[in-house]
Amino acid sequence: MAFRLSKDNRSYFKGISKEFKIKLDMYYLCLMMGLAANHKSDIDNPDSGELIDYWADKYDDYSNYIIGLILYVEAKNSGIDIANKETTSQHLNNFLDPKQLSTLSLDKGFKEANRFANGGIEIMQRKIPPPQLLGEFLIKYQEVLREELKKTDIFDN
Repeated sequence: MAFRLSKDNRSYFKGISKEFKIKLDMYYLCLMMGLAANHKSDIDNPDSGELIDYWADKYDDYSNYIIGLILYVEAKNSGIDIANKETTSQHLNNFLDPKQLSTLSLDKGFKEANRFANGGIEIMQRKIPPPQLLGEFLIKYQEVLREELKKTDIFDN
């Protein structure tokens, strides 16, 4: 299993794709949107669109924060009290595998991350026209991201 973003979904970024040094940048934007909105969607063909199965260098220092966001949202969705160490540990064990370069488990970790990324691209395609200029896209992206965060209570305490 790996981080996945289908070719169809990657084509959304066609107008600004040259601005991204690596394809994981596109994936990251989709993942953050999906997490902010707490919106997941299954990938039509889970065997297509494979990017990489590890955190690229520029994401490596932040991988624990990104994984933490995924785990937090999943815990909230499952009704897990993160103050309870026992249930939190069981939850973590489903999503993490220290043997993997990404530390995400092949079964649950990658699968749910990819579902959030797929949900994020759905929101972007619905609310943001296919981008042609990176600056304009990022302005609209952050507007939609804030809008989605306000609609969900997942990050409210």
